[in-house]
Amino acid sequence: MLTPKFEVKQDDASLTVKIFAPYAQISDAEVNIDGDTFTFYSSPYYLRLTFSGKLMDSELERHSAKFDADVGAFIIVCQKESQGQHFPDLDMLTSLLTPHGATGVNIPSIEVVGGDEAEDEEEEGEGEFDWTYQQKLPDENVVTAGHKYGFANKLTGVFTSLQDELKGVVDISDPDNKSAAQRREERVAHELSAFDEDHYLADYFEVDTATQCVEFIPEFYSITSDEVELKESEQEALLRLPRKEHLLDPGSRSAVYLGLVDLLYAWAYNHRVTLGENCVESAWNVAKISATLSWLDSFTQLKDVAVSCVRRSLTFPLVRNWHLSQQVLKDTIQLLLLGHKKVLQCLLEIHSFFNQSEPRYLLNQLYITDYCVWIQKVKDNKLISLADSLKKIKVNKTDLQLDLEELEAAALLVLEEEDDHEAGDEANINKLAQDMTGLTIIENGAALGANDNQEEILTIESNNQRQGEIPVVPPVNDDSDTSSSESDSDSEDDSDSSSDSSEDSSEDEDDNNKEEDSSSDSSDLDSDDDTLSETENA
Repeated sequence: MLTPKFEVKQDDASLTVKIFAPYAQISDAEVNIDGDTFTFYSSPYYLRLTFSGKLMDSELERHSAKFDADVGAFIIVCQKESQGQHFPDLDMLTSLLTPHGATGVNIPSIEVVGGDEAEDEEEEGEGEFDWTYQQKLPDENVVTAGHKYGFANKLTGVFTSLQDELKGVVDISDPDNKSAAQRREERVAHELSAFDEDHYLADYFEVDTATQCVEFIPEFYSITSDEVELKESEQEALLRLPRKEHLLDPGSRSAVYLGLVDLLYAWAYNHRVTLGENCVESAWNVAKISATLSWLDSFTQLKDVAVSCVRRSLTFPLVRNWHLSQQVLKDTIQLLLLGHKKVLQCLLEIHSFFNQSEPRYLLNQLYITDYCVWIQKVKDNKLISLADSLKKIKVNKTDLQLDLEELEAAALLVLEEEDDHEAGDEANINKLAQDMTGLTIIENGAALGANDNQEEILTIESNNQRQGEIPVVPPVNDDSDTSSSESDSDSEDDSDSSSDSSEDSSEDEDDNNKEEDSSSDSSDLDSDDDTLSETENA
């Protein structure tokens, strides 16, 4: 038989059950109403619902039924026995499908004994619970199956046959042979050793990404608990959950509620850093930040939960910022204040993450599926009480044992020293620039800069001047200097003229000497020729 998709609405006088059964045999459809139980059958569909109030029996024929061919659904209107009575949680489909006093389908087989009376006793016990009370984990009677973990610490031996999947699911090794106290001790040691100071300081100073996450306003801040509605996909997910109830003793109930805070914090962190748009790393974010999921931890005190959540959010994910972690704590409180329906939405989203992230689907079997079933029966006032207690919890940086204050102080001191050093270098550069303003550089006889108040001018000769001679050019300031320069120029011109005359005289004398030498040579030659002629005549 198939369980059809359905939805339930109500008004003051009646309930309307809409059953989507497109392949049903309409002629064989049967409806039976007996007190708080509603039964529908039309092959191949079968549906049984259990309500919190009573309806008029079907024998009285106070109900009506019709088939809407356009949507392929039966619409059945049932009259309430007490007019004006409000039936709560009609969108908690898994709860409606579970009959009172049903036993669990998973091991352990004993879940609920005594029906409504047991539920009432459980609720009374919850009302007296002090969330801040320091508790101790019960002594475990370890047998061959090993230590317990999972939802309400009811499972054991799961990883004995799943060693290959172990590393992809949890961070702890060999959990079946480690007690809750040992798992917690190893977890804290691992968190302290895995903390990256450089990464934390980078997000401490470079706050653009963290600020964007902190300033993001999730949609659950703009609604009330009455405005929370389950989507169609979420209702379909509820139909796939197992039909069972959980009987929790006070110790297990405390661990379940504290574990719920741990799960909600992980969900809220992922929701904020992705700005409400989940990504491929969402399953990793939730599983890594939650100590319940990654270390199979079982908490006994609310302060421990808050400390663990904040420390893990500063150790493992991409964005590690103190203000962001504190804001996520506020988000967790807001989710609890919105009641069990909003919490159920968060748990269903986590369930969807893990189903799409192999092998993390095992975490659904260990925790999330049972949380989704259990939360549908939880009263909102219990979650509000838990939120009020969480508001009173203050997580300081010293609580994390990461020496954050000392680390931040040292980093700020280093930055101040660097700023002072840079300021000194800048002052030296400014002083050097001021000193250089009194200099005028002359290249190839052309002045590149001048200062009327300067006393000395450094002149740099061009390459065509003789090496080692750097003439000093007097400053050009007044008329006397100009006159002096002009007279000097005239003197230089006169000396040049006399030099030219001297040179011309020297050249004339040289020419005369040359002519005399030539005449002398010519006389000598003539003399030699005469002597040769006399010899020949003799």
